[in-house]
Amino acid sequence: MSKRQTIIDAIVTRLSALKVSDGIVRVDEWIVHKLNEKEMPAIVVRDVSSKVDSSGGSLTHSLSIEIDILVTESTTTMTRLRQIMSSVLTAIGAEGDDLLEYRAYEGDDILAEHQDHFYGGARMKFSVDYSTVAWAI
Repeated sequence: MSKRQTIIDAIVTRLSALKVSDGIVRVDEWIVHKLNEKEMPAIVVRDVSSKVDSSGGSLTHSLSIEIDILVTESTTTMTRLRQIMSSVLTAIGAEGDDLLEYRAYEGDDILAEHQDHFYGGARMKFSVDYSTVAWAI
């Protein structure tokens, strides 16, 4: 398994621990189908890009990760969204996982939409730096 996949798995595992305390229904990576209300609140983890420095004998990666949070809870949607965002930030920032030793929070975007129900969403952006041997991900 690649180190990149191991890092994504570690993030999904950390965020999956939020299920009990925050009522998260689903934590997964790269969900590509439209979620229905019964699958929310949900967290989706995506590794969207990587910058690499190959000037030395190894590769130094800066992996860009987006974490989407999807919520629909009527009048408390935005409050609930902010609560989950805070929990995600705390979980990613927690110590104790060497794979996430060099990580940075780069900010977020929040949106709301009203169709048949009121939906809230946030995209939180992180970067994780790590090294591999030459020509490995």
